[in-house]
Amino acid sequence: RKQGTLQRLAAMPLTKTQLIAGKILGRFVLGLLQFAVVFVFGLIFRVSFGDDPVAVMVLIFTYILAITALSFALGSRLENEQQASGLSLLLAFILAPLGGAWWPLSIVPEFMRIIGHISPIAWVMDGFNQLIFFGGGLVDILPYAAILLLIALVFFAIAIRNFRYTL
Repeated sequence: RKQGTLQRLAAMPLTKTQLIAGKILGRFVLGLLQFAVVFVFGLIFRVSFGDDPVAVMVLIFTYILAITALSFALGSRLENEQQASGLSLLLAFILAPLGGAWWPLSIVPEFMRIIGHISPIAWVMDGFNQLIFFGGGLVDILPYAAILLLIALVFFAIAIRNFRYTL
């Protein structure tokens, strides 16, 4: 918005759906590239992601989709980059520990596990636990992937409803 790219895009012969889809695709691809870097370093350090590469990819794709939707929903409500940056950092520092990225949710009280599952991180961590620690496969992670997909759909609906073409 600040640089006027949105208004230039709005002047092109694109539908609102095409514009939004392009923005979503761009953020999704960026998320995939970020995960690719993490994955490569994981391979270098011999990190096990489980024995089912298809299940790993399903988890990663649905998680990135959920995070993309969350960021798009935030972006549709905020006025500028500073707000987005500050809120993103705040959410990262809240959702990461709540979701089990800093410590396993199995060591926290039950009520904290319930609260933690407001975070998409909790669902992807549950899926990875199935793959890595319990030798699970695609069938075992499908419930977690389905919840991540549902989270993505909810946040995409919010984002599309709030999307504005103007500054």
